[in-house]
Amino acid sequence: MKSFKIDMDINTAIMNIQSILKGSVSNVQPINFGELSKVFSFCFQDKEYVIHFNNNGNRFNKDEYLYKKLSQLDIPIPKIERNGKIDDIYFSISEKATGLSLEAYPENEIKNVLPALATEFKKIVQIPIDSTEKYGAIDYKGEGSFNSWQQYIESFFQKEQDGFWKDWYTLFDHSFLEKEVFDYYYEMMMELSLYSPEERYLVHGDFHLGNIISDGQDITAIIDWELAMYGDFMFDIANIHFWAPQLEIPQIFHEAWIKNGEEIPHFQERLLCGMLFKGIDGLRFFAKKEDKAAYEMIKDKLSTIKKK
Repeated sequence: MKSFKIDMDINTAIMNIQSILKGSVSNVQPINFGELSKVFSFCFQDKEYVIHFNNNGNRFNKDEYLYKKLSQLDIPIPKIERNGKIDDIYFSISEKATGLSLEAYPENEIKNVLPALATEFKKIVQIPIDSTEKYGAIDYKGEGSFNSWQQYIESFFQKEQDGFWKDWYTLFDHSFLEKEVFDYYYEMMMELSLYSPEERYLVHGDFHLGNIISDGQDITAIIDWELAMYGDFMFDIANIHFWAPQLEIPQIFHEAWIKNGEEIPHFQERLLCGMLFKGIDGLRFFAKKEDKAAYEMIKDKLSTIKKK
């Protein structure tokens, strides 16, 4: 099985952190966080921090842009203390939020904080979008690149790509990625994407239990905005539902809208579209990672998605 994270053990991390901060650190612990960054928590001068190491510095510039924007709007996001580069590796240091990720809590305790999560999510949906009229993944200046949400979705899976997904179509020939399976769900997704609204919203892009921090009562932080984009906010609800369907989060969030006298048009179609997006992206990711067990798990999840 492949790993796409940089190769860094805890001793190297300690040396790097101390070199960056020009001082001694303690309680350095690895955090099993995401698929692309190497992450550690540590203490420095009696305060707790988190450091991300990554080969891509642009993601940290984007994080800093979003921190400056969202913290002013009362969105719980950890303060970024410092971004930079050590040798050929980029890093970002932020304050450590109080509490644990929701995935660390038992199911009954997660359900207790879901009303608070619905409140914070509603605040994100209501954030005014900057003057750009573009959709899709945003850059470190807060700009999108596509003229429509459907155009962004199509581009995300197009054959010709740069960066991480360069030459990804070769996976159909040299891995267990099945083109007929991929095409079936891709076509269903694109059909459902027609129900997406023209209005643009800030979308977290990787909204799951591991990226939501809680002290057991409130949401203390929403972290890892690397995949943030402008588009349909239902993709975030779909993402968290895809990974944790037992929590019935779409129903809880939908009820929060209704109690406020609002409705979400084409709720079910947009939810399914977002789940399909997450699923087929997962198929190709785990094929590239050579993780057959995870690939089959994603296939099983996709098989439960049916158009109404």
